Amino acid sequence: MIVFEKVNFGYSKRPLLFEGLDLELKSGKVVGLLGKNGAGKSTLMRLMAGLVNPIAGMVLCEGEKTFGRQLRFLDQLLFIPENVSIPDHLKVKEYVSIYSDFYSGFDPKKLEQLLLDFQIEVNQRISNLSYGQQKKLQIAIGLSSGARLLLFDEPTNGLDIPSKSAFRKVVSAHLREDQLLVISTHQVKDIEHLIDQVVVLDEGKIKLQADLEALEESFVFGQGTTAPANSLYTESHLMGSRFIAPVEEIESGASPDLEMLFQAVIEGKLMGKFLSDLNEMKL
Repeated sequence: MIVFEKVNFGYSKRPLLFEGLDLELKSGKVVGLLGKNGAGKSTLMRLMAGLVNPIAGMVLCEGEKTFGRQLRFLDQLLFIPENVSIPDHLKVKEYVSIYSDFYSGFDPKKLEQLLLDFQIEVNQRISNLSYGQQKKLQIAIGLSSGARLLLFDEPTNGLDIPSKSAFRKVVSAHLREDQLLVISTHQVKDIEHLIDQVVVLDEGKIKLQADLEALEESFVFGQGTTAPANSLYTESHLMGSRFIAPVEEIESGASPDLEMLFQAVIEGKLMGKFLSDLNEMKL
């Protein structure tokens, strides 16, 4: 659905952020985009949304350049940036009506259910909503829009623990198989049991792209008093060590620990054959 072909991009008077970047994301996925602060996660999403234009190469959605921002593309795109700016003089229902006019597939019944799930009253003024409630309102609109490409940048910032749980539940319940949802975040635990593919961005390069199912088949994410001798990555833990080891050596069972995986990838501990095998399995 989204394809980056040899993309170069950088901001004026700064070194290139991306050089020769290739990436393909297919519909039917919830993708977690992980990277350190300043790694370019938000810029990558802005390229997907067609808000900035590559210096070289192309970013395509269904074969068309995103920067062209054709009406048919915009009808299928909803981008929620990290910092949401909402006109606070409007009521929730008035704000929603603006969005519903822009999306041919907007589902008012789904929105009604999502607002109930998020405990947001349609007659409330936006000025009376907390920052977290405003974020939840945007998420509800996004999932109700009918758009096939959903881009959420740090969607759980400002959400309390119950709201983060509700976020995971509503995304799982309301996402269609023909949609692609990309979630950029540094709060890895918030999406650990939601995403089915992870992309790690570091130093302007895609260091890892893999389905969680492939990760489970390839690695054991465990902890114990000592780490296995063949561990690819280890870190200290209150109970001893946490580790990532090849699955063929140890019985699997635990789901991938994204925080540990991320740290292992950016430290270069998972390289060579292991990542090559994963990249072949990801599609």
